[in-house]
Amino acid sequence: MNSSALLAATAGLIAFHIGLFTLVGRERKSPYVINAVFQIFLICLVVATLAVLSPLIPALKDQLSLAATWAFFLALVVSLATVSRMAIRFIYFVDSVNPKHLGFVRSVRRRLTRKNVTYEHSSVAVPPTLRTKVLAATEEMAGQSVAFRENVDPASMAVSVKHQGQSNVLLLELAFEFLATGFSVQYLSASRHPLELVRQLKDRIEKGGLDWVDARQRVVVIDAYTPHFAFTDSWAPKKTAELESWGITYVLAAMTYAGIHSAAARAFNKIKAQVGKEGPRKPTLVIYEDTSALADLESREQYRIFVRHVMPSERMWGGMFTVFIECNPSSEDWNLLQAGASLAIDISKPVEEARKTVQSATLERKAKVPSGE
Repeated sequence: MNSSALLAATAGLIAFHIGLFTLVGRERKSPYVINAVFQIFLICLVVATLAVLSPLIPALKDQLSLAATWAFFLALVVSLATVSRMAIRFIYFVDSVNPKHLGFVRSVRRRLTRKNVTYEHSSVAVPPTLRTKVLAATEEMAGQSVAFRENVDPASMAVSVKHQGQSNVLLLELAFEFLATGFSVQYLSASRHPLELVRQLKDRIEKGGLDWVDARQRVVVIDAYTPHFAFTDSWAPKKTAELESWGITYVLAAMTYAGIHSAAARAFNKIKAQVGKEGPRKPTLVIYEDTSALADLESREQYRIFVRHVMPSERMWGGMFTVFIECNPSSEDWNLLQAGASLAIDISKPVEEARKTVQSATLERKAKVPSGE
């Protein structure tokens, strides 16, 4: 291919991607995906450079033309992979290009498994005693009495907090209660490395009299912070290695909300492998911490799509108690979260103040009870 033809083809490819990514960023409101275009543009610049150098250096004209042609072919391959991945993200909201996502393959799989009772579709509800403990831990933080909206099998909770310190207190108690009952914990964080909470969880488990070696086998963490906000910091892989050295199963999410959705599916399979798939699936505490943080990179619309899918979907799967906990969510995000949750609570007071409030309320109730009763 001669230089002028290569330059024209390269310009056409660039124009195609400018139009495509403008559509994705503006109309589909997913600007973070636009980062993928830089790699393609860089390859196109290499093609243009080699094509321009070809007539300028007659002695290497053939070699430079061949190199430019192969570089252009590479740009086409990368473009094909990028557009395919974008299509999968938007159509199926996952981040893996897999034949099982094709429509006819999904249809066949559904027909084959329709009558089968599998691990995924056979679950045990959260026991009433554990629900009571969840409410008690929440009341301790909120400083007020709380109750589930549904009387039968409540499946989710939306929590608004001021700072991560409040998240720590509540999440540690919820995780401890689930692990003490013999169940599993799946923890995803988009605002900090999961090692921060796991360090405290280890201490809470040991102080609570549980066997850490046994408990850690039922914990899976999803790191949605590192791929989005750690950038090139060298501490990230070191902290991840420290976390894994404790025997904790670690899943690294890919970028975007579709990426963390796929990571959650992988974590589900990790728990399946760890606890065994014999018998009905035992309950799992599924925590999504500060997933709205990614809206600064993607968009608020993608966050709402994520919430609208995850909360009702996990309720339908059964055997999951889903907790969405957000630091200072916007009013629109909070309205969405509490609309679909079995319990919504806004913990806006410091932990110490909340505890004093609930203790005062308890003393007041006791004072009103006649001494003869």
